[in-house]
Amino acid sequence: MRASERKEAILGTVKDLCSKKGFAGTTLDEIAKKSGVSRALVVQHFGSKEGLYEALMEYLFCHHPMEEDPNLKRFADLKDDKGVFLAYCEHVYDHMAIDPEKSPLRLVFFSMLEKPDLYRKHFKTRKLKGIAVLEDYIKTRIADGDFRPVNATHLAQAFSALVTQLLFHGLILRTFHNKEEFMVMMQSVVEVFLNGLMKKDEGG
Repeated sequence: MRASERKEAILGTVKDLCSKKGFAGTTLDEIAKKSGVSRALVVQHFGSKEGLYEALMEYLFCHHPMEEDPNLKRFADLKDDKGVFLAYCEHVYDHMAIDPEKSPLRLVFFSMLEKPDLYRKHFKTRKLKGIAVLEDYIKTRIADGDFRPVNATHLAQAFSALVTQLLFHGLILRTFHNKEEFMVMMQSVVEVFLNGLMKKDEGG
């Protein structure tokens, strides 16, 4: 096995273990044993436990950048407001909730609780780029005169947090059981969201 393949295999093991036990509850020895390699090899690849966790967060989120989502881009070009926000929701579901027991979302919340510095770094280097897609779209629609003049940064961050929280809530409490049910719920949320955002006709 090539070094890059071995490294990716180790990261897959770390993802499985940390999704169940958190960062604090997972040791290098356990990672090495589960990966079928020595502790020394794990350290050789990642330098330390902290380096391993940092690599894991990057590995989880760098392969599906929100800013490159084709559906979101298509709806943005069409200025299909509902399509843009629902495409955002769909992207989040597809990459965070396909396997509830191993969802990257669990790792995000573990990092918020156990490794806040790691989460802050992830938020700045990765998540803000995804949120910026919504922020830029909102700014464009404000300039078009179709959205009310609001703080696009705050609104994009609020919508992203809302989607993440609803998804996490659903995964834990099973308030939805599949993507279709999640998207039905999000359609209602997006409709209310856009109703408050759209500029009303005078006298309306």
